[in-house]
Amino acid sequence: MKSRKLIVPILIASSLTLAACGGAKDDKNSAETKATVSISDGAKEMKQTITDLRDQLNANDAAKVKESGVKLEESWQKFEDDVKDKNADLYEKVETPLHTIEAGAKSNPLDAQTLNKSADELDSVLSDVEKIK
Repeated sequence: MKSRKLIVPILIASSLTLAACGGAKDDKNSAETKATVSISDGAKEMKQTITDLRDQLNANDAAKVKESGVKLEESWQKFEDDVKDKNADLYEKVETPLHTIEAGAKSNPLDAQTLNKSADELDSVLSDVEKIK
């Protein structure tokens, strides 16, 4: 009788232990799937997105501008740690206009003047970032 009472707690403990082991594998896989690109390629990708952003601003397409703001941040996340490690000053110079673009892209109505100014500033800084070895 006593052994039957112990079976349920043992089964529950075993289930919890196995469930915890399965979660660790998911964390490892998600870390491996984070894509990284070279600094030069990442900067070029961002510069292309900035060109698209300017065209979208000229067309006053708020939805596409918002998508471009998100795309810029996603592109930056792929290589920002490398830039930060190699040149912290340039890293900060990218962050400032990038955050302005992200916030401005979400606003309605769009402030085209501010977004264009930040896009120009970011484009200029990315030219320097491309040269990092």
